[in-house]
Amino acid sequence: MDFQSICQRIEETYGTMSPQLKRAARHALDHPDDIALNSMRQFASKAGVQPATMVRLAQKLDLDGYASFQKPFQTRLRTRPAQSYSNSARSIQARGPDNGRDMFEEMMHMDHANLNDISATVGYETLAKCAKLISKAPHVYVAGVRGCYPAAFYFQYACSMFKNNVTLLDGRGGTFADDLRGAGENDVVLVISFEPYSRSVVHAAEYAASHGAHIIAITDSILSPLLKGDKTTPIILQSASPAFFHSMLPVMAVVQALSLLLLAGGGEKALRELTESEIQLETFGAYWSDDGMLETEDA
Repeated sequence: MDFQSICQRIEETYGTMSPQLKRAARHALDHPDDIALNSMRQFASKAGVQPATMVRLAQKLDLDGYASFQKPFQTRLRTRPAQSYSNSARSIQARGPDNGRDMFEEMMHMDHANLNDISATVGYETLAKCAKLISKAPHVYVAGVRGCYPAAFYFQYACSMFKNNVTLLDGRGGTFADDLRGAGENDVVLVISFEPYSRSVVHAAEYAASHGAHIIAITDSILSPLLKGDKTTPIILQSASPAFFHSMLPVMAVVQALSLLLLAGGGEKALRELTESEIQLETFGAYWSDDGMLETEDA
C-alpha cells in the first residue's frame, strides 16, 4: 500500500474509528513527516495517544503493524524533491519585510518546540548512554562541517578543557580522512549532519562502522545516511525553522548537555585537567580583564 492509498483508506474508515484512532489518524494526515521520521513511541507522544493506538490504527487499515504503516510515509519523504536554499530564501522574501515580526515570532515558537522535543523524544537516558560510551572510549572523534561545524567545535573544545582524547575532524590542509585513520573498536565517532547531508560526514560514519567504532549520530531522521551498523546510537532532533537553514539550537543544546554529563561523571581527574587548563589560559592572558587594561594604559 503506497502513501496515497493509505490516505484514502484513512478517509474511508475515519467515520468508524474510535476517538483515539481518529486523533492518531488526523495527526498522521496533518503531519506525514512525523510518521516517517519518528519511532512509534515518539509519534504517539506527538499525537497525544498511547503507542498501542498506532498498532490498532495500522490494523484498522488492514496492515500488519506500525512498520507497514510507516514505510509508505518514509518512501514519500525519501523520494520528495529536496527544498533548495534558494527556494527557501525566495519563500522568505515572498512573505515580505513587513512580515518580519511574524517570522520572528514563528521562529521563536518553533525553536521552543524543537527544544522541548529533546526531552520528549530523545530523553535523558539516551544522552546518559552516549556520555557513558564517550567516557569509556580510548579516543573520541567529532565530525560536523558547514552549518554543523559550530556544534562539533563547541563539543570538542568544551571536552578539551577536561579530556585530552577528543579530536575534531576539521579537515585542515585536506586532512579530514587522515585524522580519522586511527579510529577502531571501542572508539567513539560523533557525527553531526542534517539534510542535505555532508558527504564527508557520511563517509566518516561509514569508515567508523567498518572499523568497529561506536557511532553517535546527531541528525534529523531515522532515514539519515549517518545511521550505519548496529553500533550506532541515533539522536534524532527536530530542527524546523522558517529560515532557509535548519535550526541549530537543538544540536547545540545536545552537545552542551553531553559535555555537562561528561564533566559531571569525570571525577577528580576531570577537575584536575580543568584546573590545569584554566592555569594555562591564564598564563597566556587569554581572557580580557579590567586589571589587564589598566596595566596596559599605565605602561
